[in-house]
Amino acid sequence: MRLKTEWHVLRERIKAVAHLLELEEVRNAAAGGEGVDARQWVIVYRTAQGFCCMYRSKPVEFDEMLDVQIWSEEEDVRTWFIGL
Repeated sequence: MRLKTEWHVLRERIKAVAHLLELEEVRNAAAGGEGVDARQWVIVYRTAQGFCCMYRSKPVEFDEMLDVQIWSEEEDVRTWFIGL
């Protein structure tokens, strides 16, 4: 699969988004929210054949949404869906 941008650029963009989400959680916890969820974020995006994500710097591909949900529970990660 060819992307418009290189993988390292994509990883940096994902890190920036995840960092902003962590800051929001900390701010909510400081305001008396539920607390910070320590699970790692994984960004899942739609492809022509199913779904894909980068987890621990490796691509993981799925056929169906159910596969993504089962995998995220097994790996204990939170998913952020893009392009649905």
